[in-house]
Amino acid sequence: MPVPLFFCRTAYSSRPTSYDTIPPMNKPIRFAVAQMNPTVGDYAKNTRKIIAWIRQAAAKRADLIVFPEAALCGYPVWDLANKKQFVTEGLKHLDLIAKATQGKRIAAAVGFIAPCKVHGDRETGNTHNAMAWIEKGKVRAVYHKQLLPTYDVFLEDIFFRPGRETCVLPWRGFKAGLTICEDIWDERYPVKPLRSLKDQGADVVINISASPYYRGVAASRDALLRGHAKRYGFPMLYVNQVGGQDDLIFDGRSIFSDAKGRILFRAPAFEEGLFFFDWKPAPQPHEVPLPEWTGEPKEIYNALVMGLRDYFQKNGFKKAVIGLSGGIDSAIVATLAVDALGAGAVKGVTMPGPFSSKGSWKDSEQLAKNLGIEFEVRPIKEMYEKFLKGAGTRKSTGKAVPSVAMENLQARLRGLELMFLSNNEGRLVLTTGNKSELAVGYCTLYGDMAGGLAVIGDVYKTDVYRLAWYRNTIRNVIPKAILTKAPSAELRPDQKDEDSLPPYDILDTVLYLYIEKNLSSDAILRKLKKRVSPAVVAEVIHKVDHNEYKRRQTPPVLRVSEKAWFGRRMPITNRFKG
Repeated sequence: MPVPLFFCRTAYSSRPTSYDTIPPMNKPIRFAVAQMNPTVGDYAKNTRKIIAWIRQAAAKRADLIVFPEAALCGYPVWDLANKKQFVTEGLKHLDLIAKATQGKRIAAAVGFIAPCKVHGDRETGNTHNAMAWIEKGKVRAVYHKQLLPTYDVFLEDIFFRPGRETCVLPWRGFKAGLTICEDIWDERYPVKPLRSLKDQGADVVINISASPYYRGVAASRDALLRGHAKRYGFPMLYVNQVGGQDDLIFDGRSIFSDAKGRILFRAPAFEEGLFFFDWKPAPQPHEVPLPEWTGEPKEIYNALVMGLRDYFQKNGFKKAVIGLSGGIDSAIVATLAVDALGAGAVKGVTMPGPFSSKGSWKDSEQLAKNLGIEFEVRPIKEMYEKFLKGAGTRKSTGKAVPSVAMENLQARLRGLELMFLSNNEGRLVLTTGNKSELAVGYCTLYGDMAGGLAVIGDVYKTDVYRLAWYRNTIRNVIPKAILTKAPSAELRPDQKDEDSLPPYDILDTVLYLYIEKNLSSDAILRKLKKRVSPAVVAEVIHKVDHNEYKRRQTPPVLRVSEKAWFGRRMPITNRFKG
């Protein structure tokens, strides 16, 4: 039977228990930081890892091991949170974890989904996002997350009920305050869990999180913890999930801040593992700065590799296929795939059409050789001409400029080839469109958008080039010709992207201000101080607003920006001009 759940009450902060063994003041507290990469719903695997790490931490004489938010079941779980069997299964495995602490001095903080005792009212959700504090074979207390985010990629208020009480536990001579992720991001909420913990005399605060990665988030977390620690005067341990889950990527980077806001410990980014940190209230000599590559192309590249690898491993995919056009987008996707999956799992296919240059074909071949991947040439010209003839349309090879329908036909024939290979060879198609193209609709439904995962769909075109230049500093795999040629879809004679779009440095600047910073056209013009014409800004915004229907039909897009497509919820039917 599952262990009984004892819910936290204020009394815990003032009533000593047999668990309170006060250490000598010169003996530090040893924290084990379990920066874990769970798999959603895989209770058996997650539990085995949790128990193994508890035993390992206990052997190294850790006082407390802290796991991320929802570590037992993985995060996010969406509607699984309200499946009774899902919650019950979690409680059974929590019981196994509790039993694993019998006879051990170590305590464990584990994130899980707890049932809600209240039913039948108007509140949504029948469960709580919870933390179990486990000692000596028992769940000593359960804390319920109080602040439930509903912005960006979060929808927690739909699936969970908020907790109503803070939790302070006497432990090792200290009073430990418990929080879960959003509880410390309290700026927009009237409830302030940290203020309540301070009022109850907390000496140290534990925060378990599943905070997704985006470029710049590490600095934001640093500033948040530093500010809270200095404001309230207590140290804070922040333990974050790592790994990929669907389109989300979790970067780990767990940290410890002392009461003066100095970061004394950092776990590495994008790396699962068990890390140890010894702390005592006496001042520590040195801060640990963020790595120099934080926010740089190396960080984004590592995030995409992790997201791609976990999407394959956790969903049981073994092999990938990519359409190689000879352009920068497909080149970086192929390179990411090799770094994530290994060259033996990746196949590149070039599909020259009536307007493809020989250089693009050869560039694709050279890229495949450099990467050591399987390579195949499957021309589409014959299929293209046959289709046009059957449709009663003049041949594309005549002097007339191909229509949009003829351009899209080429993209769709390539999509057809890739999807056939996907089914025939058991390969997942990786789409190669970037964020700039998805934003303005410079892509073809059922053509270059066809596939199972959009690897760089949240990476602007200018950043794609930065990623490619960065990757070539490790080993020169992307041919110089691909890096230096003018971007082109090659769907009509001498076509260049700039025939249809502003230069990418201008386009990406406007897109960033409109999408990530949510600025109006007037605000964008003021920000850019007339470096871009009103006509260009209006055209870009129009394209973004009128291509929402395409983005709704993309495969999952790995998130690396502050405002990815899943977190941007705009209506398809929309006549507002802003």
